[in-house]
Amino acid sequence: MADARRLLGARLANTRRAAGVRQVDLAWMVRWSRSTVASVETGRQSTPREFWLACDLALGAGGLLVAAWAETEMLSSRLRDQRAIERIRLRLSESPPRCVCRELQLLLNEVAVATSAAHLGRSSVVQADGRQRRG
Repeated sequence: MADARRLLGARLANTRRAAGVRQVDLAWMVRWSRSTVASVETGRQSTPREFWLACDLALGAGGLLVAAWAETEMLSSRLRDQRAIERIRLRLSESPPRCVCRELQLLLNEVAVATSAAHLGRSSVVQADGRQRRG
């Protein structure tokens, strides 16, 4: 993506030079700072469509700068989508988390059974009719 931004910036710089316009003059014409123009031309800064429309109009590029910007943005969007797809694939390939509620319920049941058995074994015996008899 960095290469695509550098190429887009180089296109702006070449178009500006071909029109005989300095960075500072282009910045004044499009109402952006000279440092922004310089950063865009070197591929260090991304700017919105409005910047490219203004540059295109100021330099008489006939829509070529806006089209180049749109192509770069489309590549950027595809790259973001591919990264998102990879993250989703990775997440889906992992084993699903176990239900915490169910695990907790099973654990509580085990504790209750163990506690009940220990209690019954020490202090009482359940008779056939369901009554407890103290031992």
